Amino acid sequence: MMLNKHKYHIIKNFSYALHGLLEVFRNESSFRIEVYIFLILLVCIGFSPIPFLYKGILSTSMLIPLAAELANSAIERTVDLVTMKYDPKAKAAKDAGSALVFVSFIITGLIWFWTIFSLIFD
Repeated sequence: MMLNKHKYHIIKNFSYALHGLLEVFRNESSFRIEVYIFLILLVCIGFSPIPFLYKGILSTSMLIPLAAELANSAIERTVDLVTMKYDPKAKAAKDAGSALVFVSFIITGLIWFWTIFSLIFD
């Protein structure tokens, strides 16, 4: 028995992923802000006079909060689908999703700190 799952097809799966990205981008202001920051920093990294490897590390690390925000949005939508009433368990699930985003920013910040530290003191 398959629930909400279509037969695997790479083109369709790609379109589902793109649809999900666009849906979250349209409806989540925090995700939009993070995408804009990502794009601005990506341009800054691209024009900075640092080695290519460091550019790759910094730019790739910025995808961590975006992925966490997508997971958080999925959690929030799932909880809202189950109940729109206040429930301590629903709040705990949403708070855990927010904590995921918070931790992703800490991880990204540490990656940036150690990368820049390495650039300065190597």
